[in-house]
Amino acid sequence: MRLAVFLIFCFSTFSIAQIQNDSIDIYSQNFESSFNEMKYDLALISADKLFTFAKQKNESTAQDKAKVYKAKVYYKLKMFDQSISLIEEIIKKNYATKEEITNFLEANNILANIHYSKYEDDKAIAKYFYIDSISEANKFINDVQIRAMQNIGLMMLRGYNPANNKKYGKAKDYFKKAYELAKSSNSLTEMHVSGLYYGSTFVESENPEIETALKFYDDANKYFFENKIVKEFSDTYWAYASLYRKINRNDLATKYYKEFIEKSKTFNDNNALIRAYWAYASFLYEIKKYEEAIKNYNAVIQILKNEKNIDYSIISNSYYYLSDIYKSRNENDLAYQALENYVTYRDSLEQKTNNQLFSDLEIKYQTEKKEQEIELLKTKNELSEKQKYIYIAIAVLLLVSGLFLFLGYRNKIKTAQKLNELNELKSRFFANISHEFRTPLTLIKSPVQQLQNNISNEEQNKQLQLIDNSANRMLELVDQLLELSKIDSGKLQIILKKGNLQHFFHSIVEPFSFKAKDENQEFTSTIENLDFESHFDKDIITKITTNLLDNAFKYNEEGKPIDFVTKKENQNLIIQVRNFNNQLKEADYKKLFERFYQKDNAISGFGIGLALVKDLVELYNGTIKTNFNNQQISFTVEIPLKKDITNAIVINENIEVISETSTPIEVTSNTELPILLLVDDNASIREVIKDIFSSNYQILEASNGKEALKLAQKEIPDCIISDVMMPEMDGFEFTKQIKSNELTSFIPVILVTAKTSEEAHLKALQNTADAFLTKPFNHEVLKATVSQQIQERKKLQERYSQELILKPTEVVINSVDEKFITKLETVLETAIPNSEFNAETFAEEMHISRMQLHRKLKSLFGVSATEFIRNERLKMAADLLKNEKLSVSEIAYNVGFNDVGYFSKCFKEMYHVSPSDYQKK
Repeated sequence: MRLAVFLIFCFSTFSIAQIQNDSIDIYSQNFESSFNEMKYDLALISADKLFTFAKQKNESTAQDKAKVYKAKVYYKLKMFDQSISLIEEIIKKNYATKEEITNFLEANNILANIHYSKYEDDKAIAKYFYIDSISEANKFINDVQIRAMQNIGLMMLRGYNPANNKKYGKAKDYFKKAYELAKSSNSLTEMHVSGLYYGSTFVESENPEIETALKFYDDANKYFFENKIVKEFSDTYWAYASLYRKINRNDLATKYYKEFIEKSKTFNDNNALIRAYWAYASFLYEIKKYEEAIKNYNAVIQILKNEKNIDYSIISNSYYYLSDIYKSRNENDLAYQALENYVTYRDSLEQKTNNQLFSDLEIKYQTEKKEQEIELLKTKNELSEKQKYIYIAIAVLLLVSGLFLFLGYRNKIKTAQKLNELNELKSRFFANISHEFRTPLTLIKSPVQQLQNNISNEEQNKQLQLIDNSANRMLELVDQLLELSKIDSGKLQIILKKGNLQHFFHSIVEPFSFKAKDENQEFTSTIENLDFESHFDKDIITKITTNLLDNAFKYNEEGKPIDFVTKKENQNLIIQVRNFNNQLKEADYKKLFERFYQKDNAISGFGIGLALVKDLVELYNGTIKTNFNNQQISFTVEIPLKKDITNAIVINENIEVISETSTPIEVTSNTELPILLLVDDNASIREVIKDIFSSNYQILEASNGKEALKLAQKEIPDCIISDVMMPEMDGFEFTKQIKSNELTSFIPVILVTAKTSEEAHLKALQNTADAFLTKPFNHEVLKATVSQQIQERKKLQERYSQELILKPTEVVINSVDEKFITKLETVLETAIPNSEFNAETFAEEMHISRMQLHRKLKSLFGVSATEFIRNERLKMAADLLKNEKLSVSEIAYNVGFNDVGYFSKCFKEMYHVSPSDYQKK
């Protein structure tokens, strides 16, 4: 009862926490969306809602996040006082978690941006360096740190114009650091923004590296376009324009400057538009297109005059260049007026933006940092002096402890060696005794089965069935003991082969679905997210799954459901089996993996099935967990879906592994591959079998016996694999129909079924099935069975090819086939002398299509209809040459050859001697 209350409380707490997190995330997403679209009024509303919600839930970190959001909006609206007020509430707090550090850094970044906007460059750059140092101290790479490095680089370039030939060295270092930080943290947007800035330093340097810059530009442009990041996408046009300007491609530079202006107009950001007009005007001034340059400089001035915080450097430089243009055009009044404006705004420009200031600030920051390090080293030296004696004492103590540990370790090694020797002896004992068990068990089963057939007494038959079942159980335990001995001795290897997991599990689960119906149990199976190819050990996973399901069926409480679930999670395969057991308690399930665990004498033991499962899972580098709740017990297995597993052999998909008991099928082309017909109403089972045979066979598929019968009569396959339980027509009736039809009677039929009873096996053989296998089947056994059936048919073909005349009673073994051969013989006796007799006429006489005749003869005798006619003519000719006193030409005409030369050639190819030499023998 207490456990149930605790679980309910945990679940409720988790659910409430999840709902709160979802709400915070929704408000945050709404804010980011509105802010990125520059809908600042909506962004403020989202930030206020987040703050209210966080306050109700007493989430202090989320409240700070909402304040950061509002401060960002106020900064964009140039409401600096309101923004600073919110920032000061955040930065005076202590921070511990990553989320708290992020809020702290964001607040400092906004404050630095405000200083930058106010031309308080010393305060701005100090803040940016502070953000970088805090991030490094906490080993926490973040977008705020990356943007700080970008802003330092931009400050290095502030006030740049073509006249002052500014060097990009320092800026390049910071842009590079921003780019590398973004790349290492997989922050794609910031990586491409930094890449754009970093690329520009290769263009504007003393030795331009155009190809390097283009690589950064192209990558950024593609990313911004695909992700619809409008502002940064527009900045790439400026970058391209600057690059083409540098290499004197003025046509392309003009195109990209104009596109930069148009893109900047699409979003509500005057700073971007000012930069666009300014860049284009500077370019026009440089190439002496003064009329267009005047228009763009005036556009810059007009926008700046309407701004609350005027960028004095840009507006003063704009007037300076306008004055120079007017002077070159002898428009002295306009030149003088522009010069006056230049002087006015220049005097207003604070002198903190010159390059020397940045250098001094950087040196000052680095010097302070070095002084702190020196002071720290000094303190450490003092501490080390005091700690020297402590270390000596610790060293002596460690030496003594090490000696004791060494002696203990050596004893453990010896003990471990003895234990390993005992384990090896135990494994050998299990292996030897398991092999010895097989012979007496076989000797027990054989007479029991004979007695079952001879005794009609029902009570005695029940007792004999009990003996037989117990013998089968002992054989199963013997197999498990052998498997455990292989694991204990380290001889069991994992064989990883590629296959479809969904189809594979369908083939495993199907027999248990049948068993559930047969035993009137409720069984559900769920196979999720597994319809893909992966490398896995089919044998081990089959043993794990079947043992868990066998255990669930064996020990399930009557009337309760059994559930099976398998799926993929985080590159791992999850297998879960749930059933009900009212005899176990929570304390018992931890011992279920012990070999032959038995709770008490009243309850049957659990054998070694679960112990084998645990050992196989551990061999696979997986985990198995057990949960017991309200009498429901569940086993959850987690297995890695990867190739690099210890003790694993990977079989590549282009390598065909052939069983020692099977003979490979030799083919020369895809059209000559043997035809295999798969019949099963379960598409997944068909896919599993198809995967096994697709490389060496042509595959035909049918979902029931009725459909398969039509397909078999039309295509005449070389072999058929069929399920037993199917709609329309079951496997038994299908086999009977195949074997009773002269077109298909020779085709080997292999029945594969979930029915494991001997009655089912007997019925299959009574319906003339050639082989019978149970599900889940061993893939190599199935391949070997199919190969053996086809090879047996080939032996008959070879025997026919050595006969001089057609002898049906000696060639075939099936009475239906014998009738077909007799019919062939009757048609040939009258038709062979006719030289016009061919494959088409042959098919008409046999009352089947030419393709059916071709497939029948090919499968029965290994030759086509045309080859069959020719061979029969040559065999008849050989018989005549041996027994009749006729000339070679007369015999050739008598057996249907019009050309004696062609007859001699064909005869020599078949018998390796000429007709005349054959006659002389």
